[in-house]
Amino acid sequence: MATKNKAFETIPVGTKVSWHYRSAIGHGAVAGVSKMGTNADNTMYSVRETDHHPGEPAIVRHSGKALSRA
Repeated sequence: MATKNKAFETIPVGTKVSWHYRSAIGHGAVAGVSKMGTNADNTMYSVRETDHHPGEPAIVRHSGKALSRA
């Protein structure tokens, strides 16, 4: 019996998201997919942080599993 691949939807660009980082919560918006995975959880996203500090990158990468829609 052949298996059928289930398609999954990526998080659209511009969607506001948050994630846990150590004891803090980061906030930002999806800038795009940086690496397509095999499912929604292991797809890597580029996220433009809205609350980054000087010296930190403005765009970070997170897996879909780490992101929550805000």
